[in-house]
Amino acid sequence: MDEITELLNIVKENNSDTYQKVIEERAFYPCLYHLSEARENLIRSLPLKKGKKVLELHAECGALTGKLLEMTGNVTAVTENEETAAIIRERLKDRKGLRVVNRKEVTVTDTDNLFKETYDVILLVGRTYEAIGYLSKLKNFLTKDGSLFLADANRFGLKYFAGCAEEYGGTYFSGVEGYPDGGIERCYTKKEYEKLLEENGFEIFQWYYPYPDYKFPSVLYSDVCQPGQGELADNRRNFDRDRYLLFEEKRVFDSVLSEGLFPEFSNSFLIEAKLKKKTDTAHTPALWETSISGKSEIRAEDTVLLYAKYSDERVERFAIRTDIIAETRKKVVVYKYPLYSEGKSHISHIGEAYHKLKEHYKNPGISFCRCEIQEDAVCFPFVEGMTLADVMEDALHRRDNTAVREILVDYIQRMSEDGGKVPFVETEEFREVFGAVLLPEGIEAQEICDIDLIFPNILVSKEDVADGKRPRDYQWNIIDYEWTFFFPIPKKFILYRALYFTYYQILNDTEWTLRELMELAEITEPMQQTFMEMERQFQRYLGKDTLPVRNMQRRLGTKIISLKELSGEKQETELFIREEEWMKVRKIRFHIDRADYQDGSVVCSGWAFAKVRDGRTLPVHIRVTDMEGKEIVPEIHRNRRSDVAETFRLRRVTNPDFGFDCVWIAPPGEKWKLHFSLGRCEKSYETAAL
Repeated sequence: MDEITELLNIVKENNSDTYQKVIEERAFYPCLYHLSEARENLIRSLPLKKGKKVLELHAECGALTGKLLEMTGNVTAVTENEETAAIIRERLKDRKGLRVVNRKEVTVTDTDNLFKETYDVILLVGRTYEAIGYLSKLKNFLTKDGSLFLADANRFGLKYFAGCAEEYGGTYFSGVEGYPDGGIERCYTKKEYEKLLEENGFEIFQWYYPYPDYKFPSVLYSDVCQPGQGELADNRRNFDRDRYLLFEEKRVFDSVLSEGLFPEFSNSFLIEAKLKKKTDTAHTPALWETSISGKSEIRAEDTVLLYAKYSDERVERFAIRTDIIAETRKKVVVYKYPLYSEGKSHISHIGEAYHKLKEHYKNPGISFCRCEIQEDAVCFPFVEGMTLADVMEDALHRRDNTAVREILVDYIQRMSEDGGKVPFVETEEFREVFGAVLLPEGIEAQEICDIDLIFPNILVSKEDVADGKRPRDYQWNIIDYEWTFFFPIPKKFILYRALYFTYYQILNDTEWTLRELMELAEITEPMQQTFMEMERQFQRYLGKDTLPVRNMQRRLGTKIISLKELSGEKQETELFIREEEWMKVRKIRFHIDRADYQDGSVVCSGWAFAKVRDGRTLPVHIRVTDMEGKEIVPEIHRNRRSDVAETFRLRRVTNPDFGFDCVWIAPPGEKWKLHFSLGRCEKSYETAAL
């Protein structure tokens, strides 16, 4: 059975509510690509209002068609053949306002009545190279003020340098090399798309940069709102093909961002173009004169989308969308919308949280971004500044460990002293969100508590940082307080979350250790275990109980081949294993820093090493089994832990890769075992039911 026939059978036997279950069970890339709701994130925030007429070219199997129809009520979808047209008709058989056309029967150059109409929006997603022959004809089908939206890959996208296969040909590096073997199937660079559109009578109104890519975006950036340091870390997206991992993309993206080159190396584009206006000059004014600042001014009369982020991998009552919108020439605002009707009360809760947090925080150095409740959203002013995470990243780049420590100490002090203090009482509401806990009697708590006071949610003035002010003198502006609860929560849990995420997102490749951070905040080992379990319960509370898109690469089984494997280190490991036959190991030591259940996977991190009788200290092998002894294949990433070597005063350490991050797909609520071994010595760790 070919994949199109299989997809037709799936949509006949299922509906949109069960597609996700099918995607996970089939573990078949065409199911993910054509049926995943995450595909709709490309267009959810675009200005596609009711009453607008849409022409969707290259509609494939209708991944976007249903959302277009929901947003506008009038869609003409052009497919590649009758088979894909049949799938769209089946998917949307009860919907009005839809026409589905097989392009083999009607082409855009025909004089058929269908194409005598004009459209407010024309959407072309993927395979831009096929449109080159008729791109200039599209001018005839677009209303005077209409928009052409074109989305496709960037042949200079960073992932293609890092080892992903080229978008259409499936070869490696052919796009970045300029397609030396020729061929029609290809994607283009930013300048090439710009030239292509301008030569065919369009001017570019807005560039968007979907991340991780245009197929399954979670964020839309723009020239005005570009990513910050550390944001571009979700790069495991080789769902359909194996890939190489030639460098750490997150770090290279950070370097690209620091040089202002993100638009050139974005993995893909979403371009809004309009009909070129007749003008006496060759210059087309930009949408924005500069990036957002006190002097910048928008050159558009209508509202303009500048940024969109989708928090859609949550249960429906918590799923939201965050848009940054330029409403007038000088007014920029932030909106949070529910993605589903069930989320309206959660949006209202954010507005209520603003007023209560203002009352409970008395420190004049801490303020909360003003919030207004509207009919179906909450609205915030757009505030500029640097996040506390950015400030810390800058300090690390300067190797200023004193500044890092000052930031941490100031954070701990402010959170400990402000926000009110009451004795912790385990309420029914607390147990619903965080589960039952065992904590010291009388531990300090907050009655109104924002548990997400993490460093990326705290803005400080760029001028204060540039002027060299000490962290204790920064004015904090809290820009996100979505996860505020109106019942007592231990104050140290706020500290634990902020320090935990800071370690794993910023400090884990530095000399700082998680233990040091916890000691700064006086969070004991038993408290850490309790807080870790609270975090697991919280993630379950807001999770969808389905596998998110970011984890589908593991489920689909495509490989990520590291540079170490290419460089011959695999052969050295094989020689090392043969050496174990006579190796005498005195003991194995290990420690689990983290054991979480996230997005359908178990994540276990820590360190382990073996002491050999000849005096050497070596890394160990790690394997995973279920409780019946069945082998599970995990992803294991090793990292250097010189702090472990220093703590235990280890000698003869030639390879301090004692740290590990171990990830494997697993159902929730089950136990697993990690086995650490070398030679004939082995120790095991049994995870709790996560």
